[in-house]
Amino acid sequence: MRHVRQLYPPEVVVMASAASAAQRGGVFAIDPSSATAAHAPLLHWKGVAQPARHGVSCTASSTHAAHDGGTGGTVCAIEADKAVLVLYSWQRDQPIARIVLPQKMTCASLSPQGTWVATGTADGRLFVWDVASGALLTSFEAHYRAMTTIAWTSDSAAIVTASQDTRVCVWSWPSLMQHTDLTGSSSPVAPYATWSDHTLDLTAVHVTPGAFPHHVRVWTASRDHTVKVWDAGTRMLVSTYAFDAPITSIAVDPLERYALVADERRVMRLDLYVDGTFRGGRASAGVSVRVQDAPHVEVGAGVTTMAISVHGTHAAIGTWHGTVPLVDVTTLQTIRTLAPHASSRDPAPTPVTYLRILPRPTDLATHTQLRAKKSATDSVYLDALPMPCVAPQFERTIQVPPHAWMRLGHVALDEAPSDAGEMLPAEPVSLTAPSVPASDERLHTLEAQVQRAKALNDEMWQRLVEMHSRTV
Repeated sequence: MRHVRQLYPPEVVVMASAASAAQRGGVFAIDPSSATAAHAPLLHWKGVAQPARHGVSCTASSTHAAHDGGTGGTVCAIEADKAVLVLYSWQRDQPIARIVLPQKMTCASLSPQGTWVATGTADGRLFVWDVASGALLTSFEAHYRAMTTIAWTSDSAAIVTASQDTRVCVWSWPSLMQHTDLTGSSSPVAPYATWSDHTLDLTAVHVTPGAFPHHVRVWTASRDHTVKVWDAGTRMLVSTYAFDAPITSIAVDPLERYALVADERRVMRLDLYVDGTFRGGRASAGVSVRVQDAPHVEVGAGVTTMAISVHGTHAAIGTWHGTVPLVDVTTLQTIRTLAPHASSRDPAPTPVTYLRILPRPTDLATHTQLRAKKSATDSVYLDALPMPCVAPQFERTIQVPPHAWMRLGHVALDEAPSDAGEMLPAEPVSLTAPSVPASDERLHTLEAQVQRAKALNDEMWQRLVEMHSRTV
């Protein structure tokens, strides 16, 4: 019989649970292979009593091999009943910063590198902050009704937002940065793509890893009983899967071999390939796949959220009773059940609001003993990673820092054609605002430089889109 420790050697489960009348909520890091995982989490981040659903996000730490000295990971959580965002690191259980937001948020998400945080509100407004400086990069009405979830692409080049207005919008990073320039003037933000084929509010979004836009697919789930797959490169609907009940959560295998789809009481495995043939793919022609015979597992406590392991072999299922069954995806059998502080017998259970399985961070304090190098001949040591840089407070007015403007062209430069150098200016463009009041002539010069940088980015982006359109 296989041991659970062999199934989850390098992974950790991040779990958030809401508060109840008998128990406070919290955010936990759990070792799924530990014999005491049901009673003793690796780390319990304190200070959040009511973490919102779709309001918790985390980034893994970057190791010494990835950067000089590495970078510590970040965990963020918003309160469901307060306008508060709390930021943590993997090295301690106390908050790095407790930030009062302009209004109460419904969802939040950190960018994959932990550089930016995006939040959504009940009136459909999107906020994006720079975590290190606290600068508000952009804020505008992205939807007509409450935003339900936010997701970033793996390269931080775009943000995907979903709402109760039945729409899914994709916002490219350059368009968000061009919304407001250094002079304070603003222009309407046009989404890269808007998908409105769902007929009821959205409940879950999954973005596949890959370079935006031509290697990204977006999965969406809705209460209209359907799960849809969209191609970001062509902006077209790829597949529609219809079920017998409203869908509350989805989780997609890292290799896209299957997807787990949950309604209120069960979790179904949607196999995407049957006898070597892709299941779906004709949604743009109005053809949907009716799913009625999918293998499933009944969850009596009710499903709230799901996460698939890094290797795609097992899944964690969050329930209303605060327990997290670990299920073998192939057999759909429960291997074990995690419960940091709750059980199905509690009179007032604490529902699970967030789950994610990720590689175990190197600076998880309760797992790794951080040791300094004792001598030049000492070959086995691990320096403590630096704590993430977090601003003590976030701005409430848009103030784009100069370094954010320098990132404007990173999407196009990643996949620019070989002759892209011909489009670069002969002289470097200075985007730093003067520290003292400038004359009218100096101000006009600065505005011209900013407009020149924006025009350069537009040209590079358009050439990139045209190049890929010719090759598709």
